Amino acid sequence: MKVSLIRRIRNSISLQMLLSSLGVFFILVLSTAYILFSSMRLQTVSDRSFERERFITSIRKGLEDYQGPLLNYLSTRSSNALSQILIDTQALRWKLPTYMPINTDQTDLKERELYSLIRSYLDLADQAMEEKRGRNISAYTRIYDEMAGLLEYINSEIDKISIERSRNQMDAYGIFIADAWSVQLWNFLFIIFVSVFATLMLLNSIGRITSPLVRLSAMAVEISAGNFDSNDIEASSVQEMDQLVQAFNRMKRDIHQYIEEIRHQENIKQEYMQERMRNMKMEGLMRHMEIYALQAQMNPHFLFNTLNTGMQLAIVEGADRTGEYMEYLAKLFRHIIRNKEIIVPLRHEIEGLNYYFYLLKVRFPKNLDLILDCDETLPDRYKVPVSILQPLVENCVIHAFKDSPAYPGESPSRQSRIRVSAALEEDRLVLRVQDNGSGMASETREKLLHPQSIDKSSLSRVMGLENVIQRLYFFYPDDPLVVDIESGENGVGTTIVIRIDTGRVPCIEF
Repeated sequence: MKVSLIRRIRNSISLQMLLSSLGVFFILVLSTAYILFSSMRLQTVSDRSFERERFITSIRKGLEDYQGPLLNYLSTRSSNALSQILIDTQALRWKLPTYMPINTDQTDLKERELYSLIRSYLDLADQAMEEKRGRNISAYTRIYDEMAGLLEYINSEIDKISIERSRNQMDAYGIFIADAWSVQLWNFLFIIFVSVFATLMLLNSIGRITSPLVRLSAMAVEISAGNFDSNDIEASSVQEMDQLVQAFNRMKRDIHQYIEEIRHQENIKQEYMQERMRNMKMEGLMRHMEIYALQAQMNPHFLFNTLNTGMQLAIVEGADRTGEYMEYLAKLFRHIIRNKEIIVPLRHEIEGLNYYFYLLKVRFPKNLDLILDCDETLPDRYKVPVSILQPLVENCVIHAFKDSPAYPGESPSRQSRIRVSAALEEDRLVLRVQDNGSGMASETREKLLHPQSIDKSSLSRVMGLENVIQRLYFFYPDDPLVVDIESGENGVGTTIVIRIDTGRVPCIEF
């Protein structure tokens, strides 16, 4: 039984490390206890050398504080001063030692005499207060003068005792330094001993662990080269490493058994990935075609009405205004056609909106108010999806005022207004298109903000506001805040809000 236990301890790294740790811990406890004891001894010596000095200093301060209330009472006979004198007298008498052993040390003898002088000083103070209560001015004045002389003598004796003790402490300082150096030396030796012991134990443990690990690494190199036919690793004399070796040998056999199956599965996986890539490319192509189809749509209603207005101007007015009108119309068409980019600078959208505003003002000069509010620092700094502002304004003209007496085509009872603004709010570029029209039903708002997929609805119906919303969802599929509609019925108007995250790259690559 004893031999088996010894062999188990010898072959177990964990038990050896545990015993080594306990040994190191025991040595650290002993060294820490010795350091603590030495430090406490040094602290005791230091405190003892200054304890009596601090005591005498506190007595001196008490006497100095005692003078103020005493002089106040002798001068004014104040009851508050009398109370303070009684408290201070009690404190000073309580501080004075009642017994001091007699020895031949001159400093101790002077200190013993000093305490007797302080008691005499307090007795004189009591006499002076008695004479004050008896209104004997000459008597308490004489006693106070005697007290002043005695206090001066007491202070001089305290100074002498302090000087003498300081000299004695200087002599004892060398012994204190020697003890401190001794403590530091022993601490250093303890640290060296513990470090050497721990290092030896660590080297022994490392040697017993690295030997089987070297064999394991050599076998791992062979397995990585595809050689699974080599012999298994033999067991070592370390229990924990034997468990690792057995697990490694079992792993090698399992890998060899399943290697052919893994190769077969890898071939199937490659074929699946190729098919998936083909499907993803096809899906991306379809999605790209959807975007181009959305961008290519254009409401012919505006084109026909604009051309009709141009012909009416040509008949009613001279050729100058008609020419200007047709020039802006040409600029707008050129602006729409010339840019083939999907994402354009904000300035591009603002320029096209200015052309469109001019044409609307000619069509509805009296009953449609158009406002464009954009910070001049924004157009060249940020980019937006192409054609997202003009369709929203067109949607306002067609739908917002159709049920209102203020419809641009009729005589209004109130002014119709469309306001387009652009501003930077935190890290988002916020575009708003606001009208004061008839508003929008909540069902219509929900249907617009949650549209069906393009492949489930007719492309011919995705125009204007729907077009913009669909494209924004395409460009920013993971941003639910990119577009919102603030509206209500009964003539409260509608505001289309577009919030573009300036730190997010639009999803335009498929």
